[in-house]
Amino acid sequence: AFEPDGSLCPAYLARVERVIRACDRHGVVVILGLYYQRQSRILRDEAAVRAGVVNAARWIQSRGFRNVAVEVANEYPHNGFAHALIRDPKGQASLVQRVKETAPGLLVTASGYGDGKVHPEVAEACDFLTPHWNGTKIEDIPARVAWLKRFGKPIVCNEDDKVGERA
Repeated sequence: AFEPDGSLCPAYLARVERVIRACDRHGVVVILGLYYQRQSRILRDEAAVRAGVVNAARWIQSRGFRNVAVEVANEYPHNGFAHALIRDPKGQASLVQRVKETAPGLLVTASGYGDGKVHPEVAEACDFLTPHWNGTKIEDIPARVAWLKRFGKPIVCNEDDKVGERA
């Protein structure tokens, strides 16, 4: 969806808009992910990363979507991200804040690794928490949820690999 300078690709966003509107017709909320590991390499520098979150937030706001929340980065600490700004907890928290400042009222998050952990500064910045459980033993999940609850935010699991397992 992004050009190297962080501007948006109109053809890509036209497809995204069709999906978002179809989801809205069916009462579905979309968590729109902005950055994913190796895809971040298209962005030429950290200024482009910052521009990308601002441009995406403005695009969402300009369309009047009421069924969209933003995930700035999926598994933000992942070494596959080309820019330290995304990987660093303080940098990620600043990106979450930038989206919120650009489009007040838009719900924003960022997800950590499959260990169910989110750095405190990122958790504080987010409106809701999106832990991943792939890589977490089922018996460890309750303690991870209890730790996340201290931030007083909704918790939405958006990745899991526990098909058919029981605690």
